[in-house]
Amino acid sequence: PQAMSQPPYPTMNGGYPMMVAPNGGYPMPPVPPSHPSVAGSFQAPMPGMSMQSSRPMPMGGSQPASRGINTPYNAMPNDHHAHVEHDATEMPEDQPTTCCGFKITPIIRNEDDDVPLYRRFGQGFYEDLRVKLPWYWSDIKDGFNTKSITTVLYLFWGALANAVAFGSLLGDATEGYMGATETLMATAALGMIYSLLCGQPMTIMGATGPIAAYIIALRSIGNNFGINFLPLYAWTGIFLSGFLFLGSMFSLSNGIRRVTRFTEELFSVLISVIFIYSALNYFITLFTDDKNGHGEAKAGLFVGLLTFFSSIAIRNSRNGNLFNQFIRNRMADFAPVIAIFLGLGVAWALIDHYGIEKVDLDFLPFTTGDITATTLGQDVRPWLVDLGDIDGQGIGLAVVGGAFGFIVMYFDQNITVRLVNAREHKLKKGYGYDMDMMALCACTLLLSLFGCPWMVSATVPSLNHVRSLCYFDNETTARETTAEEDMESSRQLEDKSKSAIDQIRSLVANADALEKGANLPRGLQRSNSHTDLVKQVQLHASSALEMMNLPAGTDIVGCLEQRVTPFLVHLLILLSLFFLRPALAGIPLSVLRGLFLYQGYSNLAGNEFWERIWLFITDPKKFPNKSYAQVTPLWKVHVWTLIQIVLLIGIYMVMQSPAGFVFPVFIGLLHPIRLLLGRIGYYSAHDLELLDSHF
Repeated sequence: PQAMSQPPYPTMNGGYPMMVAPNGGYPMPPVPPSHPSVAGSFQAPMPGMSMQSSRPMPMGGSQPASRGINTPYNAMPNDHHAHVEHDATEMPEDQPTTCCGFKITPIIRNEDDDVPLYRRFGQGFYEDLRVKLPWYWSDIKDGFNTKSITTVLYLFWGALANAVAFGSLLGDATEGYMGATETLMATAALGMIYSLLCGQPMTIMGATGPIAAYIIALRSIGNNFGINFLPLYAWTGIFLSGFLFLGSMFSLSNGIRRVTRFTEELFSVLISVIFIYSALNYFITLFTDDKNGHGEAKAGLFVGLLTFFSSIAIRNSRNGNLFNQFIRNRMADFAPVIAIFLGLGVAWALIDHYGIEKVDLDFLPFTTGDITATTLGQDVRPWLVDLGDIDGQGIGLAVVGGAFGFIVMYFDQNITVRLVNAREHKLKKGYGYDMDMMALCACTLLLSLFGCPWMVSATVPSLNHVRSLCYFDNETTARETTAEEDMESSRQLEDKSKSAIDQIRSLVANADALEKGANLPRGLQRSNSHTDLVKQVQLHASSALEMMNLPAGTDIVGCLEQRVTPFLVHLLILLSLFFLRPALAGIPLSVLRGLFLYQGYSNLAGNEFWERIWLFITDPKKFPNKSYAQVTPLWKVHVWTLIQIVLLIGIYMVMQSPAGFVFPVFIGLLHPIRLLLGRIGYYSAHDLELLDSHF
């Protein structure tokens, strides 16, 4: 019931959704009749299945009910949370499937399986192959669709802007040894390779705040020890790749399913803090650095704030009154790109009017003229890193750095993939966390040898990607519903209505019992006045009315799962690096810092940790209709929030200190701290469910 009350889709504003119910298993859909490379069928019994029914069995538990994981993406019912019951015994039992030259025996993974924290060497990776390889040709063939064209054009600009913005940040921090050229090359190359090798190709690769912060911290610690940055970085990446390989072979990504909102929310706010601090620090430096003229400082601040506020205004136009909904949605989707062009136009207009001497803005550093040049030129900084330019002390530091980098990459990568795999997206081709980590291992090794920044699945572009490829029930690509499905939909609507009425009756009965002096469970004693009763009845009635009056066409019925769109997006970025260098070199850094400010601000929306911070000064009558507002007494909520604030400040102080190199350790300790809070006795199981249920 708690999950049913959440929005049908994760927030698209950059934040990590708090209450998304992830599809925690590894579904294997039935072989499509038209699938030429999967002409075989299932072989039973499989390891982990019973001999009688061939149904997947949990790891040492009882036989679970089968979920609706075997319906094609264009045949899903219209209810957001509906499941199609399927009996695994109905699946044909035949010879293994031949795919890509390999004999693969497809398997089924139930989303409710009790997955262990780790598995035997290679077991999880092998099962990922058995899930994903039978779909490989379909992943390519299905990508040639008109929906893919609009998705590529939409995502390309956002991914390009993100790469350029992070490239400018890293270029400043590394004195150009890892700048915009290297970041664009890493985004393009990694994105194309990863989309072909990974288990979940619906994610979009890119630079992220935590990864960039760790690279900057690694350079700082290297300078303190007198170690050259690029060799240290390359060796750190080599060892990081080794840890990613072990993580893939032992299925360590399973541990992300144990993480709750306490850790995820804090990590998300940390990303916002990194963005906002970087932007504000740049604007303040414009006025405090004597090297900058007064005109440059004022123009830079104006252009940066213009980019920030115009991004927000255009994004909010989605709910405006101008034009129709389609145009407003497209404008909101392209808000950062439109804002960049607006800021770029205003900056060059100021330069044209006042002259470059008075408006001497900083521009994105690029080496133009040679499409193969690095940011500083190959004479200063060649592409391949000299691995021999380091001593034993540097190698030892790289080992530790690789372990710390694994922690950051583990959280940044797997949280995003888990959100993409959410049940609401109706993904039917399965996925594989271990394949994802193995692909990331290969890509990280390659990027390290060339001195390019590491990349992971970026949250905002990935969620935008999967959202743009979803089918809704008003699209012609979704099939017409049958009479039986219409009856099932009506039955589900009737069940929901009956549930709402039962809840209202229960509230009234509880109020009557309270008036008669009866004892009620602790969680019901807050409704001890007629005013509270009316408010709660109104709340349940409103929820029921909203559920019954949802506009047609809002239900996700499937998703176009394929590997073509992410490959093409990153291919266009590569072509931009080769042929658009002069244009990219004309982008002022103040515009990109304004984009950073926007990304940090938009990432906070929908984050319950951020919302609870404002409860300290919010009128109790205006509290949001969220589960955390139901915790009594209220001081428990404030204490919970204060603990997260202290941890956030502590982590960021460590990041900014000379010991910033070790901040990943504190990120890794967040979940153990959460487990400790659940055992000290201040919070009941009911309190923890309201405050910190799994997202």
